[in-house]
Amino acid sequence: MMKKQLIISCFALLSATVFVSSCQKDDNSVTPAVGSVVTLNASAFDKWTYFSFETGVVATVADFKKSTDWDIAFHRGDIRVNCGASGIGQGGSYNAGKVPFASVTEAPTSGYSLNTTINILEVYAQPLVYVNVPGDTLVSKWITSVNSNNGPPGYLFSDDIFVIRTAKGKYAKVWLKDYYNEAALGGYITMKYAFQKDGSRKFE
Repeated sequence: MMKKQLIISCFALLSATVFVSSCQKDDNSVTPAVGSVVTLNASAFDKWTYFSFETGVVATVADFKKSTDWDIAFHRGDIRVNCGASGIGQGGSYNAGKVPFASVTEAPTSGYSLNTTINILEVYAQPLVYVNVPGDTLVSKWITSVNSNNGPPGYLFSDDIFVIRTAKGKYAKVWLKDYYNEAALGGYITMKYAFQKDGSRKFE
């Protein structure tokens, strides 16, 4: 009888140990970042396209300075992030440099740039109209215009990987890959991103 009770007690202790170990493993795990590649129509000269990493779709925004429903916005090749002069969000931008997208596994704790003012082309007609608007001076450097004597300008892409702190203080890593759609029309931004929805700084 005592032998049977001892076996049962040992089994119960082993089960409890396995359960505790399993719980500890789950508590220390990191939720994988949600990744995707999207192409956004930001071809209009007179409006911006607002995107939410939280929802993964274009956001409808009435007043961008008073909304936290968006994280990053596009106007042709121009960029704004929900922070500083561009909005009330907790956002910011960080340039991780020309590194492989997969190598950026964690968002930095500091060093984020806040939005100030950028100069954009608002009217594409003679005379051309440029205006100063709230925008991101760091991420907007992802694209550089190359003048052409025989036609419209071409563009070079930096291929830098950026870390974006979102309007709600979460993190996404971003690679702006292209400016053209399949019909070679400009202002269609292809963006690869990974968003950490659990609020941690780890992407993997």
